[in-house]
Amino acid sequence: MDRKLVAIFAADVVGYSTLMERDEAGTFERLRAGRKELFEPEIARHHGYVFKLMGDGMLAEFGSVVDSVECAVSLQRGMSERNASVPEAEQIQVRIGINLGEVIIDGDDRYGDGVNIAARLQQLAEPGGICVSGKVAKEVERKLAFPLEPMGEQRVKNIAEPVQAYRVSLDPAAAGKTLHARRQPRAGRFPVAAGVLVLTLGLAAAWWQPWERPVQPAARAAGESAETRPSLVVLPFDNLSDDKDQQYLANGFTEDLTTELARVPGLFVVSRNAAFAYKDKDPKPEEVAAALGVRYLLEGSIRRIGDDMRINAQLIDSATSGHLWAERFEGRWADVFALQDRVVSSIAGALQLRLVSGAHPARAGGTSNPAAYDAYLKALDIYNRDNTPEEFAEAVKHLQKAIEIDPNFGAAHAQLAWAYWDADITRAVVMGLTQAEAYDKVHETLKLAARRPSPGYYQLVAELMVREHNSDEAVTVLLKSAALDPSDSWNYLSLANALNFNGRPTEALSYLDAAARVDPISWMDYRRYQAGLAEFGLENFEGAVRIIEKMDLEASDPRAKFYALQILVSAYAHLGRTEQAASTLERLREALARRMELGPNQLITQDYMVFKNTIDIERLLAGLTKAGVPDLPALASAGMNPKDRLTGAEIRSLVFGHETRGKLVLLKFLPMRRTTSVDGFVSETVGQRNRTGTSWVQGNFLCNAFSGELTSCGAIFRNPLRTPGHEDEYKAVYRWEQFEFSVVK
Repeated sequence: MDRKLVAIFAADVVGYSTLMERDEAGTFERLRAGRKELFEPEIARHHGYVFKLMGDGMLAEFGSVVDSVECAVSLQRGMSERNASVPEAEQIQVRIGINLGEVIIDGDDRYGDGVNIAARLQQLAEPGGICVSGKVAKEVERKLAFPLEPMGEQRVKNIAEPVQAYRVSLDPAAAGKTLHARRQPRAGRFPVAAGVLVLTLGLAAAWWQPWERPVQPAARAAGESAETRPSLVVLPFDNLSDDKDQQYLANGFTEDLTTELARVPGLFVVSRNAAFAYKDKDPKPEEVAAALGVRYLLEGSIRRIGDDMRINAQLIDSATSGHLWAERFEGRWADVFALQDRVVSSIAGALQLRLVSGAHPARAGGTSNPAAYDAYLKALDIYNRDNTPEEFAEAVKHLQKAIEIDPNFGAAHAQLAWAYWDADITRAVVMGLTQAEAYDKVHETLKLAARRPSPGYYQLVAELMVREHNSDEAVTVLLKSAALDPSDSWNYLSLANALNFNGRPTEALSYLDAAARVDPISWMDYRRYQAGLAEFGLENFEGAVRIIEKMDLEASDPRAKFYALQILVSAYAHLGRTEQAASTLERLREALARRMELGPNQLITQDYMVFKNTIDIERLLAGLTKAGVPDLPALASAGMNPKDRLTGAEIRSLVFGHETRGKLVLLKFLPMRRTTSVDGFVSETVGQRNRTGTSWVQGNFLCNAFSGELTSCGAIFRNPLRTPGHEDEYKAVYRWEQFEFSVVK
């Protein structure tokens, strides 16, 4: 048996199944071209040898560890260049893992832990990223033109001992630098897109720590600890204009300064939400610093008279309560963006930091038109506070005005899409729309926002992707959003949500730590829900219960309450706490009644709890079943005999690879025609509505995801009332719809 010590390189394609479902032939051709034109030549150039090809990945060996890492970096940069000219939906993202270890040689193949660990490291890498083992990091330290960021010890499948992992940064700014971090008790990672300012994940005891376990600081992008890396909060600027209605300018200026300063390498900035908790207050600098975990405070004022502006700003060191820097900036309103850049540049200079070039709002879907910017700030000022339906409609008008002035104002388009998304029945009516019309405008407006993407655009796109059972791409999209605004806690909360549904709860917990670091104050109940969901995903039912019980479920955001109660019922049932499960189920019933639902049932749960992996939804449904939650609403299943219900295997055999025809029943009798491929691609026509999407079997349910629609799951029965010669042999029962159909091809 021959053995040798080599560097093993493992690569695979992110979201391969989704890409193939969308465009099988096109994806195959792009993958083949990428392998022939990029991967194979680069691996050969770096003296590597491909010893195994899979449908969506490959394994290679290198005699030199340095060659293997340099090759991986070259490949990721090459993929980035190739993707630049390809529509986002067709882009191919690759993850790469590299390990140094002894392997068994068997002809052209290689076996052993050296290979297995490389494959596990590849799974830990982020899309477009590279993850290497501690052995690799030790060998290449100070030999490469890019830094390695520690991810701590990782427990990986089928490997007994934890693996020390490092992320390769594709930024050459810190040549040969290995960024050391303290060992973490929780296996996990905090993946970020290239160029993102990585935020401190560890929380001191005074910060939010809902799962009540000691969490050590994780890897930090600049290689500095929270104690040595400059940290800052931008306190709300005062409005010194005679016109008090111009407070929106001060608020908007504060928010934009926060965003732009957060993009300065080496500087940690807490979120706007955390800072605005101190609006109209006069706290001591040391109190703010202690509460938010920062050292420096930026405060100031803005005064606008006509087209003249004056900005005063001062930087305070909380350690001494002394002024580190103070300056006055004067100019015309037409030069507001240049003024912002001067403030950012001066603060960075005072803290001796390197600036990101071109850091003004137009870089993130903004505008260079002061009038459009003014209208946008007026809209945000209304939107970010409690508002009446009439005020909400006024904010929409300001956004529409901003877009009228600058049709390329991407951030305004994105905020308008959010407004349509947030429009309940009352808000929609005040805007002169039905709720359905407002929902249609969401997608219409997002298409315009896509021309100049902003964090708001990426955040809403990701939310829709998760609902449509596409959490893989949602994670990728949210990493782009975090790169544009590292100070926005919603990026990290959204990432936690997407990762929880993607089957990656440990990573979700890391992003919740990040959210709490940039904003220790806001979204408390939503964080607890996400943390409870993550602990549930780790099968720590006690932990899930302990966290969710801390939520104020009476005053909580209705959406968080609706989701959290389902997790709580299931967790209680798994723990055998039948009385608590029953009482919580009653609370869930009340919450559903307010949403005008038919009562707790597993169709509702599957429509909203959109887990990627069957094992995760089955864990939740198993607990709900123990608590007495039925599969189907009583009205929907009336007249159906459980003996006539098809199993998951029978559904797959009946539907997949076949064409079915029938009709929508109940309120409207519309003809239905559906074709489902063997791998789940669906083309369906109901009446005049045509749609395409994907289907899969989840337990004994058939689930569907169509673009722009909420995921839906249903049960299929043999129809006891079928009529010979009619297309009604089977009945599909969903929450709001039922279909009678037969297989015709």
